[in-house]
Amino acid sequence: MPSTASLSATTTTTTTTTIPSDPTIDTSIPPERPPPRPQSSSTSLQRLVLLLRQYMTTLAHTTDANILRFSNLLSTPSGTDALLCTVGYTLDLLSTLISQYLSQNLISAATPTLRSSRTTNPIDHHVVLPPPHMQTLSRMRTCSKALASTISDYRIFVRLWGLFGIYTWARSTYLTPSLPSAASRGERALRAITWTQVVAGVAFQVLENGAYLASKGAIWTSSDGDDAAGSSSKTREAAWWIWSSRFWAAHVGLELVRLYLQSRSTSRSGAGAGAALTRAAVSSEKDGIEAAADGEKEYKILREEQKREDWLWWRDAVSNAAYAPMTLHWSVEEGLLSELGVGILGTVAGGALLVDKWRETR
Repeated sequence: MPSTASLSATTTTTTTTTIPSDPTIDTSIPPERPPPRPQSSSTSLQRLVLLLRQYMTTLAHTTDANILRFSNLLSTPSGTDALLCTVGYTLDLLSTLISQYLSQNLISAATPTLRSSRTTNPIDHHVVLPPPHMQTLSRMRTCSKALASTISDYRIFVRLWGLFGIYTWARSTYLTPSLPSAASRGERALRAITWTQVVAGVAFQVLENGAYLASKGAIWTSSDGDDAAGSSSKTREAAWWIWSSRFWAAHVGLELVRLYLQSRSTSRSGAGAGAALTRAAVSSEKDGIEAAADGEKEYKILREEQKREDWLWWRDAVSNAAYAPMTLHWSVEEGLLSELGVGILGTVAGGALLVDKWRETR
């Protein structure tokens, strides 16, 4: 039987030792990284909602501003007339273009049908209906023409009291200080043109009022020589329309002459103003910084005024240049322009005024 000492020795010899590790090596187990989560579609949806909200907010502000500007435009008689003039002639142009399109396409569509009908029994009658889109265009043409006629009638009606505006214009011209003895020939010509335009405006308004009221049966224009159909009354009414257009043409022609004379005088005055501003700038440099600042402010004010005058000149030039052929067209019984030409020129004439009135609503 072994002794206790030998057991202990045996136990000692079977003991294992651990080799020490390198302290510079990290033997710790790294934590496991969570698997990447798939990107949720909620982020894209939130971004889309945000963009949509921003767009709706911007659209609401823009719509609100345009409605207020449109209300300001319709709050003045000149703004209302410019808008109705543009819309009315645009509708005339639209109806004319639709008529031309329908006439061309209906002829081309009916030609094969007519050819095939020759080979069939002539007793059979075939009704050829236009395609649905042509029927829609035909209704659009009728509605456009009717609305344009209504707008034209309204514009003539609200001009019935235009004599009051002409009186105000004549009064302000009369109260304007007389021209000095040293006035140029251009200034005297401008004053004479203004008075001639006043006379032409009065004649135009009186004749147009009479023709319009006679067409509505509001005034009696018949005489003993009229027949049952009232041909003499119709002839007299047509003559009033023609002569009112002739006085309108005279007014437009004088306006173009006035714009020409004004452009010549403005070019000379503009050169003088430029030289004056140059001298003011030189003197302001000598006087000091404060004088230079005042001169710069004055220059900006004069520059804005010059821009406004130039814009008004071009507005009147474009509008009257477009109106001139139209007034000549209505000054003769046969007319000079086609319906397409009247629509284009009327849209240009009204559009020039409408753009200016829309700018004033800012």
